[in-house]
Amino acid sequence: MQTTFYNPEARQLWRRFQSFPNLADLGIGEWRKTDLIKLLHKVERKREDCPSPVLQNQVENMLGFLYFKLNMTKEAKACLQRVKDRDPTNIIAFTTRGYILLEHNRLTQAKIVLEEFEDKMSPEKTTEDEIGLRNAVALGEKAFCCSQLGPKCYKRGIELYENALSCSVLGTESRLVLKFGLGLLISKCLDEDVCGRIEGFDPDLFYGKARDMFLGVVTEGTMVMAARAWLLLGEMQVKYFCFLSGPEQELMKKMASHLTEEECFTKAKDTAQGKDAFVLERLGRRLRLCKKFSAAIPILEQAIELKPTSFAYHEIGLVYLEKWASSKKPRPYRPTRNKDIKPRLKSSAKMSQASNIPTSQTKVAGSATEFNRGDIWRSVKPKPPEPLANLQHHPKQPGGTAGLKETRTECVQKVEANTDTIRRGQVDRILTASGNLVLKDAKNPLLKRAREYFIKAFELGGSFPNVILKDLARAKYSLGTDPLEVFSILEQALRMGDRSPQFRKCARNALELWGLYLLDQGDIARGKVLLCKVLEMCVKELTQAVPIQSSVCDLICGREKNPTGEVATTLLRYLPVLKCYPLPSSVCTDDQVQEYLSQLVDTCDKNNDFCEAKVYRTFLTAFGITVDKQHLTECNLAVARIQADISEVISSDVYRDTFHASVAPSGGHSCHYKSGGHGCHYNVFVMYDPKDQAHAEELVKLMEVDCGLHCCYESRDFEPGLFPMDNIERCLSRSCCVLHVLTLTYARNCLQYVEKTRRLVTERDHGCVAAVVYKHYPIPREFKGCTVIDNEEFFDSSQGQKDRRWAEFREAVFRALLPLE
Repeated sequence: MQTTFYNPEARQLWRRFQSFPNLADLGIGEWRKTDLIKLLHKVERKREDCPSPVLQNQVENMLGFLYFKLNMTKEAKACLQRVKDRDPTNIIAFTTRGYILLEHNRLTQAKIVLEEFEDKMSPEKTTEDEIGLRNAVALGEKAFCCSQLGPKCYKRGIELYENALSCSVLGTESRLVLKFGLGLLISKCLDEDVCGRIEGFDPDLFYGKARDMFLGVVTEGTMVMAARAWLLLGEMQVKYFCFLSGPEQELMKKMASHLTEEECFTKAKDTAQGKDAFVLERLGRRLRLCKKFSAAIPILEQAIELKPTSFAYHEIGLVYLEKWASSKKPRPYRPTRNKDIKPRLKSSAKMSQASNIPTSQTKVAGSATEFNRGDIWRSVKPKPPEPLANLQHHPKQPGGTAGLKETRTECVQKVEANTDTIRRGQVDRILTASGNLVLKDAKNPLLKRAREYFIKAFELGGSFPNVILKDLARAKYSLGTDPLEVFSILEQALRMGDRSPQFRKCARNALELWGLYLLDQGDIARGKVLLCKVLEMCVKELTQAVPIQSSVCDLICGREKNPTGEVATTLLRYLPVLKCYPLPSSVCTDDQVQEYLSQLVDTCDKNNDFCEAKVYRTFLTAFGITVDKQHLTECNLAVARIQADISEVISSDVYRDTFHASVAPSGGHSCHYKSGGHGCHYNVFVMYDPKDQAHAEELVKLMEVDCGLHCCYESRDFEPGLFPMDNIERCLSRSCCVLHVLTLTYARNCLQYVEKTRRLVTERDHGCVAAVVYKHYPIPREFKGCTVIDNEEFFDSSQGQKDRRWAEFREAVFRALLPLE
């Protein structure tokens, strides 16, 4: 936001523009800049595949608004001009154009545009039916935007589509596009990862609505739309059957009106006649999922000839990768032993002589002190084994909160000498259970072709580049590529994600690969850290799954040997990472499991094994037990320090979850970020003087990138046309905590807001107020009772240069935002 104005004429013009349907009330402008850029690229790819002018206007209007929020005015005007050329009375294009003029304080031009549009829409020149048609088109364009903003906006998008379709004067083309959009949006709601986040979700009702929409498009639409409708109808049948039991599925198949997915896919193929790349790509994916690799390859190659897309290249790469994996039988894992290490004993003397086997330590060089650390994995070569007499023995730390506070990142290496020996058999078991994930075949042509296709898919840029990078990392590791390169690819995949359900699944798979590869390289300590994180993610997904497929207690106790579902299988595969697994045979009931897990939490806290303690706390939370918030927070911060030694992008999830758990109020206010509507909430409201914007953006980057929090600050989130205090109150009502950037300039110009912000936060009874001081500025009395951080205390001076200790500074800022005693 370049300028902020507060004169009455500007506010009046702003309200007049807001009286028309617009995209400003969808909450897009409150997204983080990185998320906006990802959304922009996602919508740009849809512009290449718009078969009708109605759909082109929907895409161009959303692109214009996104460019406007990213301060890319030239690109925004170009998009809106193309919409105006096709439809001179398009309401969304008109309101976005007005916002751009108001943003740059061009009040005269904004007034001219407003009067010109109101003249076109006047009753003397426009009938009521035409006005209703324009409003219906605008509602359809808003609904399309909701369909791109994530599951939290899907319900509102369905309502907007239904309101638009209720218009009686809609043209045939517009009605078909709206029907197709509504059916596509409802079919997205049937995804297992999405349905649990839709309020009032009913699979039968949603399936019936989407089926009617697609059948309507099939009977009235063009060849392209009909073929795609048949295809999406077949995919929806597969999703819907996941919600039915076995007898219900058999009964459904016997109904005369039922169309099987095979019939739908066949009709889609016949209708498309090999001329629609979209249909061919999805058919190839369907054949891949059915393990028909030989049939999938020619169809995907035909789709690439018609239109080379990232999706097609990624799918054909997956075909070759899975074809190679299916041709290789998983062999029992045989780890490479160091010649200097004594072999394990097979007799009872194994336990008595276990202490003579030294630990396997791994050296990883520390990264540089830049803000975004890039090359983290500089060396993963094991150290030569040391004699047992030279091993350093660390004294036990005090238990409880005091012990947790005193620990450092090195605590992950503080293990007893026999820990590695005890774990060797379980490590071998984990790597054996992983199957072909760690299998290497450097000369296989299938793997080489898969790698080439993944690289082409990433270069073209797809909707989910993180998934492509994750699959590329797997192919490269199987080809024997340097582990450093593989780890950097996996880290890049995690950095490119968002908070969507698809990314959470991809992140879990990427962390699983990273942990397995570390174990395969002999880095047991760090491999365990990542696989513990995978276990936490699996437990959370299982407890939130709709419907619940497997019981967490049955999986822990070993009563369920062959669970259904990927998440439950992954959880069972990596339970051997925990020292307590398998549980004693006497622990079988839920109460016994809960009591045993509580004892394990206390033991791990005393031994400073925080990663394992965090897993046990996650299990207890899944059972509905409330854990001590103070101990939980301290344990999470210790885990974040350990994970940050691997990558900040991995530890950011712990920081974000810790913040949400600690600042959660008792009332209805939620600190969780919502992506749409007026109910959006920020984690932190950053207050600063405009002259100190560089300091503010540094803090915002620190909290959003490294801690995963969502910040609110003036240059991006203040609403034009409001007075300063009105904007501050608006942002305070949507934020959990306040962080002041305290400088001499801020003390001169903005201290009058400090007392009011602290009072508003105190009245709300949750959240806190903190400040970061720059250049040793003395603390004003208005900040009495607030947590104050001196920025200069986190610099090291050496050879005339100052180096920031980012890890300590990040944790200090994060702790200041938590209401800890």
